[in-house]
Amino acid sequence: MVTYVCLAILFLFVVIKGISFQLHRRKPVSREDTDRTLYNILNGGRDGA
Repeated sequence: MVTYVCLAILFLFVVIKGISFQLHRRKPVSREDTDRTLYNILNGGRDGA
């Protein structure tokens, strides 16, 4: 009986984490944003403008 309760709690935890992951999923970063970020890092934080 205790095993079933533990399995139920684990199942609910996985379902809640899965829903949370789907709700908070970020959109992928574009290639231009990645290039701009790397350029800024290589230039010591200066934007080059």
